Formats: sequence, C-alpha cells, structure tokens
Amino acid sequence: MKLEDRLSPLAAVPLPKTHLGLVWKHLDIADLAEVTQLIRRCEAHDQALHSVGDQRLATFGEFSLGKIPAEAIVGRDNTGQVQAFAAVEIQIPDIDLARAEVVAFIAPQYRGRGIGRAVLKWQESKSRQLFVASLGADSHLDVRLANLVDAHLTDRRRLYTAAGFRPIRTFDVMYFEFSSKEVELAYPQDGYQIKPWSQVAEIQLQNLHDEAFKEHWGTTEEIRSWWSLSRPALDPRWSLVALSPSGELAGYIMVCRNPERWMQVKRTEAYVELLGVSPQARAHGIGKALLTHAMRAVQASGISAIGLDVDKDNSNGARSFYERLGFRSVGEQIYFALDL
Repeated sequence: MKLEDRLSPLAAVPLPKTHLGLVWKHLDIADLAEVTQLIRRCEAHDQALHSVGDQRLATFGEFSLGKIPAEAIVGRDNTGQVQAFAAVEIQIPDIDLARAEVVAFIAPQYRGRGIGRAVLKWQESKSRQLFVASLGADSHLDVRLANLVDAHLTDRRRLYTAAGFRPIRTFDVMYFEFSSKEVELAYPQDGYQIKPWSQVAEIQLQNLHDEAFKEHWGTTEEIRSWWSLSRPALDPRWSLVALSPSGELAGYIMVCRNPERWMQVKRTEAYVELLGVSPQARAHGIGKALLTHAMRAVQASGISAIGLDVDKDNSNGARSFYERLGFRSVGEQIYFALDL
C-alpha cells in the first residue's frame, strides 16, 4: 500500500489544546535559550542518564528554518515562560525503513495533566504528515516512531506503552570510577597496534563503523545516525584506532567529552560512545586493548570517571566483559518504537 494511503496524514496538524494550562506555538530560534533551560531542569529532576548536547540543541533550532523534515513546538504558561517542548525529526531513510525521532520535555510541575498524551498525539500526527511530505505519497517504505527512555522514568514508559510503542532494545549504562591506581593496559595480539585517532582518515573510520555494527544494529541509517550524533563531542586525546600488522584499520574507540553532562552531575567524566572492531580482525584482543588504552588516557587527564552503554541483547558477553574491567551499572535505557 502506498504511504499516503497507509498513513492518512492530516493536511494541517493542530497544536495541542490550550486547556491543559499551556499555550503552544511553533519553535522559533529566539525560544532556544529557554528550551535549553527547560531541558536542563528536566534532566536534573529526572536524574537523566544522558544529557542533550549543545550540537543537538542547535539542531532543534534548525527545525524552525524549514529546510529539514522536522518540526518543534513549545508550550508557555500564563506568565509566558516555556514549560514544555516537543519535536519530531525524520531521519535519513534506509532501504526499507524510515524513522521519526520523537522527543519531549515537560516541566515537573506540569506533569500529570495529560500534556504528555497530547504532545505524543501531536507528534504522531506530525510524523505522518512529514513522512509523506519527505518520502513521497507513493513510497512503500516502512515507517517508525522511536525514542530512548530512561528505564527509571516509569510514567514515560507507561505513556509510550499505552500509545502502542514496544520496547525494541535495552541498554545498560555503566561507569568506571578512577582511583589512584593506574589502569592496567591490555595489548592486542599478533602484531596489531593501538594508535592515535588522527592516524586514520575519517571516511575509513565511518566505513569500519558501518561494517562493525551491521549485524548488531540492523539498518544502515540507524548505524550512521549513531555515528553522526556522537562525532561532534569526540575528544582526540582519548579516542584511538587499532591497526593491523600491515597498517590496515582494524578497530576504533570514540570517547567523548560532554560539558553539559559535567554541569548536571557536578563532576568530570568521559563517555565511550562507540567501540568497533572489524569482523575480520576479531579474536585478537583489540577491543580490550582499545578500551584500556582509552581509559588510561582519560585517567591521565585527571577525569573522575568514564562511562559507556551496552546492549543487553548482545550475545557476546559484553556486559560481563565490562564488569570484569571494573564497570558498574547505574541504570538502563529502553529504545521504544511504534511502527505505523
């Protein structure tokens, strides 16, 4: 069935009603400072496991320019203060799937009024409209709404479950706390070497990333989106590559610095966003070598902790591997999806 017939998009999607205590309008770049403050308040109140980065906030601002398939709205109270924010963004489609990321932040004192349900209804209707506008009425692609939710936010989980979303994946967020003891380094076997990030061209790293996660994550679009979202925060002091005895790229670790996270948790920390090893180069101890060398580099910078997340469906024993290195779980995130 053609996409337009399947989704039946509205010609004009109405904003949430004002009777919920907020007056809604489309995001303008002038709203971005207040939206940022709202997001930081929500993250602190919710004890969020991750913080929205400055680059992502800038992307929200671009939604108002009308050049990408995305839209955002803000809800203001009777004093004019922003108390809610919601956005929809259509991701670059893969061969057989297109995804809309939905995100919302509602001030704690405005929760429990039905605003979350109203916002999600707007997001679904707006997604249907944007899917057809960006992919074409005759498209036959499967389409999906998706969002990542901290598992301890039970109200958010209930909201998505009631709306028909289902949990696709669960990620364990883990941290290693540095002490005065120096991190013990592991070394790759069979002539492989750990080198600085700058030793390899960016396009080679992206291609290896696609190859390393192809079987694990599923779609090319989601794999590359993961890279694009992580890359701006990369710290070259802590990010490394592994080379084969002949000098070919065999693996990489992308370690990021997120100042917005430092302000939230009131400490310095690094985060391993991505760790990938070529399928042809596995079983040489490359992953452990990359991680321990990155940990040592972070520790040498005086940083307090390093974090990472691991897919709980990973069948390679990744969680137990990190536990043996001293990482401990601090919470979980659930990837929810609704197929339209």
